[in-house]
Amino acid sequence: MNIYLLDTNIISEPSKPVQNNKVTDRIKKNIDFSCISSITWAEILSGIKCLPKGAKREALQSYYINQVQKVFEIIPFDTSAAAVYSDLVERLKEKGTLAPKFDTLIAATAIADNLILVTRNTADFKAISEVSPLMLENWFEE
Repeated sequence: MNIYLLDTNIISEPSKPVQNNKVTDRIKKNIDFSCISSITWAEILSGIKCLPKGAKREALQSYYINQVQKVFEIIPFDTSAAAVYSDLVERLKEKGTLAPKFDTLIAATAIADNLILVTRNTADFKAISEVSPLMLENWFEE
């Protein structure tokens, strides 16, 4: 049973040369209760492909394919998330606010699957959380 939807900036922490131990410990502690969205997976894969060919790119690709993809369920952006997304966009427009498209897609996935979105960038999701039941946690601050 998944409880947490890990944003890109959380799932990427273990791949950094200097890691935030508090975050990596929380990931390890909650590994059986965490997943990532297909949107986050797309961000990760495209980010890797933007890197120049070489050892760093190969190491990151190996980490994400051989560890992250095998350990974490990747939640699809499905018809339920699409319905939530369209509601979010409408509510944000009514409020006169916009949110980045990928963030809105990730938030819609979290809401549709009743998951707590774990991100370092809670400010990026503030407008969304004001018009929805989005649940947020920042493991960098806790």
